[in-house]
Amino acid sequence: MPLVVTLPRNATALDQAGPYPRALNFMSRKQTAVQRQLRRSGLAGYEPLTQATLMAVAHRAPEGSAVYDVGAHIGVYAALIDAVYGRRLSVHAFEPAPQTSGICAAIRDINGLGFEIVRSAVSDTPGSAELYLSLKAESSNSLNAAHRRHTESVTVPVTTLDDFTEERVALRPHLIKIDVETLEGQVLAGSLRTVQQHRPWIVLEILPSSDHESLARSLKAVTELGYGLYPIQAESPWIGRHPENYRTHVSSHGRDWLLAPEPLTYDFHRTMRTWLRAILECDERTNLELPGGSSFPAGWNAPYSLPTVPRKRSLKALVRGQRRPVPAT
Repeated sequence: MPLVVTLPRNATALDQAGPYPRALNFMSRKQTAVQRQLRRSGLAGYEPLTQATLMAVAHRAPEGSAVYDVGAHIGVYAALIDAVYGRRLSVHAFEPAPQTSGICAAIRDINGLGFEIVRSAVSDTPGSAELYLSLKAESSNSLNAAHRRHTESVTVPVTTLDDFTEERVALRPHLIKIDVETLEGQVLAGSLRTVQQHRPWIVLEILPSSDHESLARSLKAVTELGYGLYPIQAESPWIGRHPENYRTHVSSHGRDWLLAPEPLTYDFHRTMRTWLRAILECDERTNLELPGGSSFPAGWNAPYSLPTVPRKRSLKALVRGQRRPVPAT
């Protein structure tokens, strides 16, 4: 049964980036854990604070910048950013698992999106590695054999963000999202040249079970380059944390952090909150679930657009409009 998920309507984004689709077809309501979550709660129940942070950073990106979604799974974040900002930015989704990367490609293609899918894991050393397929859910697949119980693994290629960026000399990464199930420190370690040269914003999942020895080293290296380290939360302004004591603020509930290359401003928080309000409007009641074989209703993904506002006339024009012709005598 197809699942259509409504996208958040943000007038500021429409004004900056132009019209974008009002919904995306995620194809199935139960094939993966992520699709099941979207069916139950829409985008409002799928890490809304992280979504809003990513969209706020993407909104600020210079035209022609790149976005890296590392650990993209079926590509929810890549699809959302590409749907709204794809005319201005290039989006690259890294997903090594054959099944989920295949679903990601199908979702991209059926919605006519243009983001690139890189079927590779990301770490600190290029080559190949075993990806362990979790018994809990495919969203918990990891290069870390100890992360979840598993019955099988698959050999996948591995790249680093430094290598990927240097091979694509035209890329200027502005935003990197990292969700790799406990090995975030290794991904950061393999991106330090990119961080130093391009100074991207980084949204990073940190789990209680992460490899904190590696992660602490990488966070220290990034903060020494002038980055701030902020837990993502609903309240603002966010409070920066020091890499030496970040673990005291890690929990299973608030898992995502922002590594910011510059101080956070009121404008950033306002943009993030605007996106958050729009995302929270997109709950399960706004989903469209179609019985198999049914036709999609007309206009299901018609683009949002700004309402037409009458152009303001200058005072001089208003005065001219009030003048009456002098009657002939």
